[in-house]
Amino acid sequence: MAYVALYRQYRPLTFNDVVGQENIIKTLKNAIKIKTCFIFIPSFLFAQVPIIEKDTTIVTPETHLFATFVKSFKHGLSLTIEEEIRSAPSHRAHTTVAMGYTPIPYLNIYAGYTLKLYGNQGWTDPNKYLQHRANFLITGQVKLGQWNLSLREGVMLDGRVGEVDKRVKNNVDFTLRSRLQAVYSIPETPLGIVGKFEMLNTLNAPIEYINQVSDHHYGQYISELRPEFGLQWKINKQHSLTLTYRYNYLYDRSITLNDTDIAIMHKYTTKHLMLLAYKLGW
Repeated sequence: MAYVALYRQYRPLTFNDVVGQENIIKTLKNAIKIKTCFIFIPSFLFAQVPIIEKDTTIVTPETHLFATFVKSFKHGLSLTIEEEIRSAPSHRAHTTVAMGYTPIPYLNIYAGYTLKLYGNQGWTDPNKYLQHRANFLITGQVKLGQWNLSLREGVMLDGRVGEVDKRVKNNVDFTLRSRLQAVYSIPETPLGIVGKFEMLNTLNAPIEYINQVSDHHYGQYISELRPEFGLQWKINKQHSLTLTYRYNYLYDRSITLNDTDIAIMHKYTTKHLMLLAYKLGW
């Protein structure tokens, strides 16, 4: 009886339980070759799973508003609290709390937590409207005359709430963030010209399962490109305003599984963003 119970518990129940299982496929192929085998095995088990690839392109304008408060302490420590509001179609609010450490004037280490709320997903299911994010960043900067140059590298972690199918999604997505920034201070004015370029690259996009059932090899990919430029106004030593335009190019590869095929969606999104950021530091 125990043997029967275990058999029923662990036997493949769906087509997806067999796909990609090389040992099961070899066993079934050997059974077919043996003439004394009296089992009937449908031929579709050995047919390649259809993979349907679709492309979609979206172009949207958005406005992002930032309010950042930075409190500096002794020994190079600082506390940052930031609120970000994104307009339609995103309808998001990001609340960030972070600690910074500047051991030397040319280096800053940053660790922050962000609570992300998605207003366009309704408020009944936390799995849809709530996400968590963590950033661990290192920034090196140097001042050359009127120029302030910086290079920032770091890892971003985006966590999902609830259960996910790990063949196509992760509980936590790891992303590499790389940003180059240049600020030119216009002489004898409180204004500065700001230029930035940031690139985001996936580090753990789910590829193992899809590569098992596909002839095409899928790897990690660049998910975002963010060129940005604008003006910075230093009102005084504590207050500043920055107005920039960002061309945001996003690529996302999503996978959907069902009983008959695998759908791979290649989503290309172009966003034209206006960003207004207020900063208070003391």
